[in-house]
Amino acid sequence: MSHTLALHPVKKRDAIFLWVLLGWLAFALLPSWSLDYGLLESTGEEILAAYGWSQFNISWLWYLLPSLLLVRPFHEARREQRGRHYLDAGWAFFCMAFIVASATLEGRGLGYATIVLFVALGAIMTLALTRLEWLGGDRFVIGSLTAIVALIGIFIVWPSIAIFIPMFTNDAGEFAPLAFMNVLSQAHIIQVILNSIMLSIAVGVGCTFFGLVLAIYTTRIARRSAIIGRIFSILPIVTPPFVVGLGVTLMMGRSGYITEFMVEWFGLTNTNWLYGFTGIWLAQVLAFTPMAFMILDGAIKTIHPSLEEASYTLRASRWQTFNGVFVPLLKPALANAFLIVVVQSLADFSNPLVLGGNFDVLATQIYFYITGSQLDYQAASTLGAFLLLFSLLVFCVQYMWIGKRSYVTVSGKSYRGDVQPLPVTLVWSVVALLAVWIAFNALLYGSIFYGSFTVNWGVDYTLTLDNFIKLFGQGMSDGAWPSLLDTLLYAGIAAPITAIFGLLIAWIVVRQQFKGKKTIEFTTMLCFAVPGTVAGVSYILAFNSAPVYLTGTAAIVIISMVMRNVPVGIRAGIAGLGQIDKSLDEASLMLRATTAQTLRHVVLPLLKPALIAALVYSFARAMTTVSAVIFLVTAENELATTYIIGRVGNGDYGIALAYCTALIILMSVIITLIQYLVGERKLGRRRSAPAVPLTTG
Repeated sequence: MSHTLALHPVKKRDAIFLWVLLGWLAFALLPSWSLDYGLLESTGEEILAAYGWSQFNISWLWYLLPSLLLVRPFHEARREQRGRHYLDAGWAFFCMAFIVASATLEGRGLGYATIVLFVALGAIMTLALTRLEWLGGDRFVIGSLTAIVALIGIFIVWPSIAIFIPMFTNDAGEFAPLAFMNVLSQAHIIQVILNSIMLSIAVGVGCTFFGLVLAIYTTRIARRSAIIGRIFSILPIVTPPFVVGLGVTLMMGRSGYITEFMVEWFGLTNTNWLYGFTGIWLAQVLAFTPMAFMILDGAIKTIHPSLEEASYTLRASRWQTFNGVFVPLLKPALANAFLIVVVQSLADFSNPLVLGGNFDVLATQIYFYITGSQLDYQAASTLGAFLLLFSLLVFCVQYMWIGKRSYVTVSGKSYRGDVQPLPVTLVWSVVALLAVWIAFNALLYGSIFYGSFTVNWGVDYTLTLDNFIKLFGQGMSDGAWPSLLDTLLYAGIAAPITAIFGLLIAWIVVRQQFKGKKTIEFTTMLCFAVPGTVAGVSYILAFNSAPVYLTGTAAIVIISMVMRNVPVGIRAGIAGLGQIDKSLDEASLMLRATTAQTLRHVVLPLLKPALIAALVYSFARAMTTVSAVIFLVTAENELATTYIIGRVGNGDYGIALAYCTALIILMSVIITLIQYLVGERKLGRRRSAPAVPLTTG
């Protein structure tokens, strides 16, 4: 008699039970409600009152609802039990929505325990979607996508919605759909809007023109243009925008040496001519032209020489070739540079603050509504919403219109040829404009460095080190050290998060196929289009009330840095992944490696140059940011840029210039060091071995 031994599969404990247990553990150990003064500065009574179990309240229900998932079999559900998995995912989402809604109605902020509870509920959703074999049943991909969607919804979508709410409410907080008309009907506000639009268009035209001049010189005229390109790519990164405004003030302000020269030799009577449209336009053109230059420089290098050669073969002159072939092929790059500069000009807050005079723009007007004595959230929201809509319009034009047009110049056929010479008149004009540009920038940055060592600019030009001693010689708790250390700390935390988060989004978008990935890419790229002033106001409106209180904390400053710069990581990741063959990922998966292992051991090593580039750029942007964080910092977490603006407001130009000099040198050293270490990294290229002659005999 034969017996058949059947091996029954071992029934595993359902992981959902463990996640529910983690939620209850957080309920017991961590506060369920937010603390007004933080965990370290709150009293024992305040911390005890923040625990959900200290008294009977709605927070008990937050943890009881997920516990209903325990009323079922203890073992792990099979994949074919699809109804149960849909129930798990839907119930977890319902619990999240209930927590947010109930906390909002209670008017209290969420504490640390609820963060853990949200993580547990997100993990339950991930498990359920994995068992439903969504996205191939890859737990890592589903979990990453869930986290990405949640973070985008909380820190990008919700603040963008929150900025519109005060527009439609009156002073009593009641719904008033036409309340914003009280703001827009003011003649001064209409003039401010017109000023902003006129200034942004003028700056866009100026930056595009000078960027084209610089790009033509570096690509078609100069034989050795690497050093010029490097200078104009580094300077805007390491220099805060308002530093340019300070330099212009030192040159052509009331006490500037160019103004004094014009008074003495040309009889200039109006020494305030710089303050207003002229000064803002000049400072913004100097600050944003390198951005247009980098766009146009890359575009010119992609123009195939054969197209211009064909034009000359058809007996066209140099000017006809330039106007009929060269310029039309640059139309998308010219439009792209123009639109990006327009958005940056609208977002610039610091230069109009330094050089604006009586010429008000939207960014400064919003700042005064928030920080001034009037504290008018409705007016700030209305102007911020208008600024946001105008910037989004520009961004959508760039994204949808320019991105869909084809200006292909590389055919794929082998061709070796040289570019044709430009018109002689154009060459000499470009060289002359470049000489003026270099001379002006040399005077500008020279004034900044020299001004940091003077006693009082415009009065006493005696060289001294007192400015640096006041900043860095009073101990680590005084002067500039607290703001500098806080800035380094926040930027050091934000930069790796920005780079990793951006590369993860890029990997999801490029390597995975699912509905809505274009929406995710577009939504994250909107962070680049949203002006910093609007971002700061939206964060105040979104996170200064229940259920999330973050204003006045270091966390909101770091989150702002991350979300503002995450498009940099996305763009770097997409560009890097486009050069990595997908077959490498497939080979790793065929060798039974998980997706997480493949990403860690295959993709990330190949993306190391892109990762480091995103890391460095994000760190530099976080160090020099001002427009968004100006609304978010406090006396306890002041940043370097806000400290400098404070000194400028008090008239301490020497101290402000000394801090600017130190910041520029520090950032230049960091950027140069990183470029030296990783700038020459190449993948997949080896020197070929010398040929060995074959011998017969």
